[in-house]
Amino acid sequence: MKLFLAAPIAILMAAPAMAGEFKPYNKAEFDKLIATGQSVLVHVQADWCPTCKRQLKVLGPMLNDPANARITAVTVNFDTETAFKQANRIGGQSTLIIYKGGKEVARSVGATDATAIGNLIAKVR
Repeated sequence: MKLFLAAPIAILMAAPAMAGEFKPYNKAEFDKLIATGQSVLVHVQADWCPTCKRQLKVLGPMLNDPANARITAVTVNFDTETAFKQANRIGGQSTLIIYKGGKEVARSVGATDATAIGNLIAKVR
């Protein structure tokens, strides 16, 4: 019986992120996204960070907008992804980074204003 309950959970956990959802950071997948030049929004966040939570409330509707459908959103855990933080010069949580064409094109730390975040996302359209 336990086997039957575990299978649907495993399938749900393996499902790709839908529009407006963040994929959890995975180095191999992230490197592939960057190498192929896709538009990527990275949210370096911590579960305990109130600013990060406010950013997510703003980002969710923006990423659900059809104009942003080609943006892949990735969440990086500030507390556990030390190698990513060092490689990308991350000084604090609530950091948003935009990649386009394989390169970083914009960065913001602590922005929660919808206009500021919208302007940042517009750089990858």
